[in-house]
Amino acid sequence: MPLNVDLLLKLVLSLIMLSVGLSLKLKDFEYVRKNKNLVLIGLLIKLLIIPALGFLLLELTTLPLMLKFGVIILLVTPGGTTSNILTYWFGGTSTLTILLTTLSSFICILSIPVFVNGFSWYYFGNGSAFSLPVQDTFINIFFIILLPSFIGLFINEKHPLFAVKAEQLIKPISILLLGLVYLIKLFGSRDIGGSLINWEDVYLLLPVLIVINLLGLLVGFLIPKFLGKNNNDNMTIGIEMGIQNPALAILIGGTLLSNQELVKPALIYALFSFWTTAAFGYFVKD
Repeated sequence: MPLNVDLLLKLVLSLIMLSVGLSLKLKDFEYVRKNKNLVLIGLLIKLLIIPALGFLLLELTTLPLMLKFGVIILLVTPGGTTSNILTYWFGGTSTLTILLTTLSSFICILSIPVFVNGFSWYYFGNGSAFSLPVQDTFINIFFIILLPSFIGLFINEKHPLFAVKAEQLIKPISILLLGLVYLIKLFGSRDIGGSLINWEDVYLLLPVLIVINLLGLLVGFLIPKFLGKNNNDNMTIGIEMGIQNPALAILIGGTLLSNQELVKPALIYALFSFWTTAAFGYFVKD
């Protein structure tokens, strides 16, 4: 039986979001009420400012439209869960990063179809083949992103000790499976879901993606700093902006839109962004 990489990717994303839910409790959302301005700043930067800046940067490049669209898909995804790990490593505000990842994931159920379809119209015009069906997208994101998060939260509320053990087991499994998905997408043939990425793609995309990554880190750090927030919170939001969600971008581009060209930016971004974001955290931490 041939490997179904799309089904594997959905499973991995579900496991990742289950592990996020397992680390949450209802009382954590009290943090939002007490720090609503800080959380709002983080969400606005993630969901509006970063995509807008990325779009303006892309307008200055000569990238093919398909690759530009793939970059945009990456930028409109919610935060990636590895931001939680980096924030913990460098002494940031763990509750803030977990909630930003979770809340942006909740919001994306509505924002992703709007952004993806809007940019599809901009790049390819009316009647484009790259339009997300809103109802199908809603259902996919609900069952892959939202439902596992709620299940994890429910388990942690009812059985906290079991939740800790389950999270410790699920995290490494999901990382290994995600690595397998990336390997297939990078090196696999097209018939098993490979992207057929080549050195020309890397040459075209890598400089643009590095600039976007650094821009996200700096904007995420400097905006709350300018607004008088403390360094740990500033660093946390910066890390959140540096880590996108390549796995979800691959799901949208490769599975829901059925075009492997669209996943290339996410794959290349996944290869370096963890390390550049970790370096950022090291240099700006207290």
